[in-house]
Amino acid sequence: MAQIGIIDTAQGRVSNNGVNFVNWKKWLLRSGIVGIVVAALSIGLLYNFQERIIFQQPSMSHAEAEKVTDRYDHVKEITFQSEGGEWLHGWLLDPEKGESEAKRLLIFYGGNNGELSREIRKMSRYLQDWSVLLVNYRGYGMSEGSPGEEALYADALMIYDELQDQLEGEITSTFLMGRSLGTAVATKVASERQVDGLVLISPFDTLTEVARLHLPFLPVSWILRHHFDSQAHIGNTSVPLLVITGEDDQIVPAERSQALFADYKGPKQYEILTDRDHKNLHMDDRFWPAIQQFLDSE
Repeated sequence: MAQIGIIDTAQGRVSNNGVNFVNWKKWLLRSGIVGIVVAALSIGLLYNFQERIIFQQPSMSHAEAEKVTDRYDHVKEITFQSEGGEWLHGWLLDPEKGESEAKRLLIFYGGNNGELSREIRKMSRYLQDWSVLLVNYRGYGMSEGSPGEEALYADALMIYDELQDQLEGEITSTFLMGRSLGTAVATKVASERQVDGLVLISPFDTLTEVARLHLPFLPVSWILRHHFDSQAHIGNTSVPLLVITGEDDQIVPAERSQALFADYKGPKQYEILTDRDHKNLHMDDRFWPAIQQFLDSE
């Protein structure tokens, strides 16, 4: 049977055999204050440093860029100038197979920590009869400027338009492919431009929902300045869609990918790779064949 101590009003304590309610109340008060302070600090840090968390901006030197073009005969550097005057840098991969002048074009949008020259080897191997465009986001690689959600959208739309003008009459089809953060950019472009298909790797419905899963104790919906709301955009396109996710993805959990997929009204295909997570799903033997089959079937 629990013992209840009798408070000694003169001494402000209870007997040794009882529960010290006075100290317990003080402990709760102190814990509550500490919790409030920790939450306030967390909110302040996330609000002020969210760009560093979301956009990790790996850099690249001119010497490193030259090594890339020296290594691959079919790769050339390409630049675009944003409306604000920033120069955006990347690479255009010409097809290694096929003699036709007609081009099938794939535009790739990377994740939040990727410098896109690292994609060249894989793209060259698995998409040999495709032209592939890899342009680093502003602030990434050798691209100038500072990244942000609206800036990335505007840049991607501008690059799409300029490339279509440059290759007018040469392109027979245009597909978009995004990974993680890049799926939001690809979805935005597909919602406002004419494309023939969309490949989304580890996509999410909104960055806000992903952040809420990782930080359930914070009001992330009003802390975040960059929401990357693909759910608001995907209803504006109905092109064939391929979604690939890793079963063990802890960064973008399956429920967030499935929420976006469920809302899509066009023809769609969902591939989940067992025993793969956010960082290694591209190493699965089923990854590239699924993409190749989708691209060739459309």
